[in-house]
Amino acid sequence: MDSRRFLRISRLLGEDAVRTLSESNVTIVGMGAVGSYALEVLARSGVGHLRVVDFDTVGITNINRQLLATESSLGQKKVLVARERILDINPEAAVEALDLFAHEDTLDAILAPPIDLLVDAIDSVTPKLALLEGAWKRNIPTISSMGAALRTDPSLITTGDLMDTRGCPLAKQIRTKLKRREVGRGILAIYSTEPVRFEYREAEEEAHREHNEQILDRGRVRKVLGSLPGITGMFGLRVGHEAIGKLLEMKQNNKS
Repeated sequence: MDSRRFLRISRLLGEDAVRTLSESNVTIVGMGAVGSYALEVLARSGVGHLRVVDFDTVGITNINRQLLATESSLGQKKVLVARERILDINPEAAVEALDLFAHEDTLDAILAPPIDLLVDAIDSVTPKLALLEGAWKRNIPTISSMGAALRTDPSLITTGDLMDTRGCPLAKQIRTKLKRREVGRGILAIYSTEPVRFEYREAEEEAHREHNEQILDRGRVRKVLGSLPGITGMFGLRVGHEAIGKLLEMKQNNKS
């Protein structure tokens, strides 16, 4: 590996940290607004093995907030765009692109062989529950993003155990349903405590119904939520930053 590529990281954290990150294996599920920015952090921090998972293609409505969405990437599979971007940042990275929808039947493909860390950037409840339950029951360390849409105050983005979250309707729904599945503590959540005030617009009323993000949730029509690029980007950057810290922490704990 060209030592110049991650020189600033080694100057801050040391050569051992750079080596640890280059040997780490992370799976990111969801290449949308949050996931794409989390991936950027991991790639630019030198994480050596990355598995990216998403079933979607880049659509015109993604452009306001998703890092992978540009005029030139419209219509392309998100995982393929992600793979190209990672290798453009770090040609020595090992990248696996899985064009899959996360649910019970695909968990083995997503989570095996064993990985060091899972990043959950899914914004739909059903696949998110399946993924979090599957990872928790496989003892895979997990960082999960909760609701980034509808927020406007970046100062209220915080972290904590999923079971301790407050003020986030998505987090409340996820933790309640996970408890019923006998899933306990140990999932790190990135969430906002900002009160949510909004009006849903039904997907049928939208002008661009053909785009996947509005239609696909295993056949159900999804409601479209407004979101800002700064907030969703900050969620993703926070997720990526926490992932780097977790990888280094686990390595240190293994040495102890």
